[in-house]
Amino acid sequence: MPSQDEQMIWDELHDFPEQVLAREKNEKILASIREERRKMRNQHKKRKYFGWMANGLVTCAVILALFWMKPFALPAETSGSASFVDPTYEAAAQKAIKATGITKEFHFEETEKATEYFIVRTKNREAIVTFKPDTTEVNTVSAIVASSELPDRYRKYTETARAAFLEAKQDAHFDDVHLFQDDEGTTLSYEKGSGESGNLQFVRVDLKTNKITDFRIQYKPEDVDQKVMSAAQQAFTILSNGKSASFTEARKSDDKKEDIWELTNKQERYSAQVGARSGKVYHVGYGTDYQIKSIQEVVAVANPLVQSIFGLDISGYKAYGGKDWGGYVLKQQGKPDVTVNIGSLDRGNISGISVKW
Repeated sequence: MPSQDEQMIWDELHDFPEQVLAREKNEKILASIREERRKMRNQHKKRKYFGWMANGLVTCAVILALFWMKPFALPAETSGSASFVDPTYEAAAQKAIKATGITKEFHFEETEKATEYFIVRTKNREAIVTFKPDTTEVNTVSAIVASSELPDRYRKYTETARAAFLEAKQDAHFDDVHLFQDDEGTTLSYEKGSGESGNLQFVRVDLKTNKITDFRIQYKPEDVDQKVMSAAQQAFTILSNGKSASFTEARKSDDKKEDIWELTNKQERYSAQVGARSGKVYHVGYGTDYQIKSIQEVVAVANPLVQSIFGLDISGYKAYGGKDWGGYVLKQQGKPDVTVNIGSLDRGNISGISVKW
């Protein structure tokens, strides 16, 4: 088992924008886990975890992840699962769903027991209720319904989500709405499109404040701020050694620090991410001819590119990872982390660079 430092680096490498798993699924999982880790730090609780399957305070993040990866492997710590649901828990789960105002009938067919929670869920993961161990005290409630099945009591939150899509000049019809409730409150995620096809869009609204806490919305490239577009085009031109960029798709999403524009050309397989407020380049991706043969030469090869694209000198950074990991994480205390994606493991060619400002 890797050390804690090694595991943190492994997690960062899995956070590369060009990962094998569908990006929408991974981003949902990672955003949830990051939030739970923040809570752990704030509460000064030390708990061990391995990879993305974790227990303790990250349980909620794992439960959320169940909806974005179907089917989904449950945490390694689970002590057993069953397709029969005890009538007591069936009734408790139904009662928890009804308490949210959702009248849709869900057929709970599966359970999962672990040391810190007990799950009751439907086979398709459209409804999941978790309980505290050996009790029927509800821990979390999660349900996915069609937008037409959402109770009228949530109408004002729906209007908040609609306004965000109308601002992007989009039709504000939603395919599904995902309700998630825990001891901190309730959120509604209004979704359209599909993660499987790579065009999932959503707006998450917090019911306490009726404010958007997370989103991912598509725009037409011509509606993107020209300063942002210019920064993305310049970054691509540098990485591609002189080619001009023509981005065909644009998406805007929340990244806690600031909103991020993601510009892509899927046909030509290149992309860039730029901060909406700061104008800083966060990522640029393209299959280049710049090759890294060993970890010892990562900094030397990447530094000229990083300086030109991001304005950051990484000459004093230390490299971690390797071609077999799919890339490198470059670190120096007090400075932003840099990640370098590798395209072909045989060639070691750079396929993307990111900075965590």
